[in-house]
Amino acid sequence: MLGRAAFIGRALAEVEKGLTIYARYKVWLFSDLISWPFWTIFFFLSFLMYSPSLLGSQYHLNAFTWCFFTFILVSSFMWSSNFLATSAQEGILEYVLMTGSSIRQHMLGRSIISFLDLAVGGPLLLLISAAGFGTNLHVAYPYLMPIAILLASAFFYFFSSILAVLLVSLRSPWIIINVAQFVIPFTSGAIPVEVLPPEIQAGIIYSPFFYVIHPLVASATGNYFISPEIVLSVAGGLCILVYFLSRFLEDVLLRSALKRGKFTLF
Repeated sequence: MLGRAAFIGRALAEVEKGLTIYARYKVWLFSDLISWPFWTIFFFLSFLMYSPSLLGSQYHLNAFTWCFFTFILVSSFMWSSNFLATSAQEGILEYVLMTGSSIRQHMLGRSIISFLDLAVGGPLLLLISAAGFGTNLHVAYPYLMPIAILLASAFFYFFSSILAVLLVSLRSPWIIINVAQFVIPFTSGAIPVEVLPPEIQAGIIYSPFFYVIHPLVASATGNYFISPEIVLSVAGGLCILVYFLSRFLEDVLLRSALKRGKFTLF
């Protein structure tokens, strides 16, 4: 009981830290209010320039809106991976681990900021889509959407911990993160599967990210490429897998740090 209470106490402390940081540095809020609308307009115009006929299709406007919502979710969590390298470079990480906190707990504070980014960027996206492009927003499976968001958030929280451990020794991990935040969602189901060429449709199901990202868009459009039961079950299994993988890599990193005197896996 004491161990569990200590764990909960450290987790709540990290949550409080994340909320404090976000409230103290108001530039984050202003950045979200400025950057997400521009990103939204950029993506919409890019798709519409590629295929102007989509402007007349409410189905595709709704689908691409939730595609961009997925990008915001993935991007918010991916950028939390940069937090661990920053903590190591500033000499903070050693003191955090001395308190008995884990890397996952340490990143929980930054993940709270990711949730706040999503809470700001998501509604802005929906507002711009509806008001600026005339989208009739619709969620075909409202009972599946919360499950899809919860599974995706859990998966990318643990995945960002894994990525953070792998990139902790890099001085500029943001370069890899910046590429990954686009590659992962847009090659794994964020773009509605039905608009993709048949060759890509046949191969996309082999991406593990597909089972986490696809339900977010499919729950809105109602067009699941594979039955929801299978997709969401696989997503749940992947969440468990990345959880244990994050714990394993964290242990490897700590053993390496004790042996080499620095945080690196390589």
